[in-house]
Order: sequence, then C-alpha cells, then structure tokens
Amino acid sequence: MGTIVRLTGKRDESLVSLKNLYQSLKDFPECYFATEEGKYLLLQEADLDMISSGYVKLKTGCVFASDIATFIVTDDLCIMPYTSATSIRLLTDLGISDNSRLEEKHVYIGCEQILDLLKMALSFRSVLTRLVFPETTLNDELVVSNEGVTISDQTVLKEKVKSSKAEILLEVSMQKSTGKFIYAEAKEDFVEFLFGYLSIPLGTVIGELMKKGVSSDLTCMDNIFKSITNMDANRYFQSSTIKDDMLLKRHIGQQFPSQNQVFNFEGSGCRWFFKSQMKDPRKNDKFLKKSGMFNVTNDLIVSPSSFSLTMNIVKEMKVSFDDIEKHEVSIGLSEGLKLLKASLRSRSTLTDSLKHQLS
Repeated sequence: MGTIVRLTGKRDESLVSLKNLYQSLKDFPECYFATEEGKYLLLQEADLDMISSGYVKLKTGCVFASDIATFIVTDDLCIMPYTSATSIRLLTDLGISDNSRLEEKHVYIGCEQILDLLKMALSFRSVLTRLVFPETTLNDELVVSNEGVTISDQTVLKEKVKSSKAEILLEVSMQKSTGKFIYAEAKEDFVEFLFGYLSIPLGTVIGELMKKGVSSDLTCMDNIFKSITNMDANRYFQSSTIKDDMLLKRHIGQQFPSQNQVFNFEGSGCRWFFKSQMKDPRKNDKFLKKSGMFNVTNDLIVSPSSFSLTMNIVKEMKVSFDDIEKHEVSIGLSEGLKLLKASLRSRSTLTDSLKHQLS
C-alpha cells in the first residue's frame, strides 16, 4: 500500500487517508523509533535504494500469466480466458448484436499508461474507457457510502481467537452536543498498527475483505482479485505457485512484522533483497519505543501529542472545552478490518469504522 501511495502521488484524489498516513510516517520524528532502520523499512524505500545502488539485478520477461493463453479484459477489469462464446456473450450483454457497430482500436500501453491505469482503478469503474478515450465524459466515480463500513460481526467472531493479537485501546474525543469526532489519542501500539497498513499488499487487503463477505468498494480491484481466484492455475498461469503464493497468499510485504499487528499475516520480505543486507529494525518485536501519547485525526494524520496541537485542533473545529467528552474504544480484528476498508475510500476513517462503538 505504501508503494501505491508513493506512485499515485499527492495530487491524486484516491486513498486520501492512506496518503495522510504515509506523509505522517515520513514526518514522524525518528527519536520515537526503536532503531534507525525502523522508519526506513516501514516506508518501504529500501527496495528502491538497493536496486539503484546496484545490489540487485531483477530478472526480466518474468510474467505471471501463461504465454500461450489469451484473455478478455472488461471495462471494469474483469479478466477471463478468451473464447468465442464469451466474446459473443459479452457483446450481447452490452446490447450489441450487429458487428458493423464495432471498431477495432490498437492502444500502446507503456509505464505512464500503466500508472494511469492504477490511479483510475482506485477511483472509477469504467477504467479502460477512460484510458482509451480520455476525452470521454463519464460519471462513474465511486461514492463513499454515508452508512460507513459494514462487516458482519458474527462472521468476524467466528474467527479463532488466536487469529488476532491482543486488542489495542484508543481514546476518542467527541463533541457532546453534536456527536462530532474531534480527535483520538493513542499510545505507540495503535500508531504502529496504523503505520503497518502501508506494508500490506493491496491484494491481501482485497482478499481479507472478500473472505469476510464484503467488497472493498474498489470495484476494479475486487474484479481483478475474483478473476485470479477463479482461473485455473495450471492452464492460465506459469505455475500454481505464482497464483497461490505470489498473488493470493495473504502476507505483510516486509520480513519483520510488528507485534502490534492485529492481523495474523505472515511477514514476507521483498524477494530481491539479499537477506545478508537486512537488519531487524525492531526491539522486542516492535518498531516504536514505549513513549507518550499521539494524536490521530479522522483522516489518519498522526502526530506526537502536545498541548498546542490539541488546542489548535479544538480551535479549528470551534468546540468549547465543556462540550468535549471522552470515549475509550478497543481495536481488534473486526475493527482492524473496518479501519482497513475505510482507509481505502473514506476521509473520515475513524468514525466510519468505529461507529458501532462510538454510538
């Protein structure tokens, strides 16, 4: 997720909360980290430096899909093996019965177009139309539901107890008269948990949400994941290992997971790292030192807590001191998934994901 945030850039309107989280990590004082390498690894920038320094030679032509298979990709990025029957069915579903209405168009896809494709897939449904016909005006932007994030608590509670770490506590300040979220205060365990989102691959996020029976609200990404899941590994991939271990296996995209991860994901370092070059940046399996409190805004801006910062937040929101009340909420597996989903689409991540406790 951190790499995607870095690639899409500040000006892109997708993943706003995650971009705030990434910038917070970049700005975070290094004195709060247990080792000098902790911040560096969480930002996932070591891979770029090692490649540019000549430590690594990446193997070229490395592809996932079989080189003898042909595929159909729809506008919302459903991918399926090509058959004439599938082609005809798709045209029929689109209301096209006369092939004279069809036009063949060849499109060059380079690095710039792939990056545009990624940005659009995080915000829109009609991705290929926008890529091939950029002048076309479409109104298919994904709208964030005001109903917040709904993940079945019953489904989550069926998980084995050992599937998640101990719950993390968070103190939330609300406006009594309106119920409006003001800010949250957390210890280093919650901050480290949030920063850990940046190390989770997008495929793992999508897969975990689908396993709980909900979509991520990123329609195109959901479709890609479903397409990979439904394809025969031996016929359409170079190997079953590529499908199962590289694309679908849930993991954290670095070798050293934090003890404060709510999710029971396996740490998986970048394959092109030399392990001899990697130093464990944790102390007692944690990245951050045990320290004071931190402020977290609704859209995941994280800062060390201070009197002046708190006063500025209260002043900006025009809330009087006697109109503030505190609530303590706990973050477990269910809340972690809700936070993860809300961070993909919402600017009010904390209230959308913790609404069931704050109410």
